[in-house]
Amino acid sequence: MEPLKIYLRIKRENRVFFFECSLLDPVEILKRKLLPYYKQEIQDMRIYLGDRLLDDKANLQDQAVPNDSCLILKLRKGMSGEWDE
Repeated sequence: MEPLKIYLRIKRENRVFFFECSLLDPVEILKRKLLPYYKQEIQDMRIYLGDRLLDDKANLQDQAVPNDSCLILKLRKGMSGEWDE
């Protein structure tokens, strides 16, 4: 049986990316899909569902990410250690 597929949007500033994912995918997979678009390492990306930071190693189902969610991508600003607003 194929794992349940969901559709997600990931937004940062004025860009929105659309992805088809499995509920069993860890958040790290989403970050890997974003690598071609940003010159950042995975550890320099954070993905949020609302105000909640998603764990890279946990899958989407365990973190209760619903279908058609709009997730927020935040990037680390240079070497300062600060993150996007």
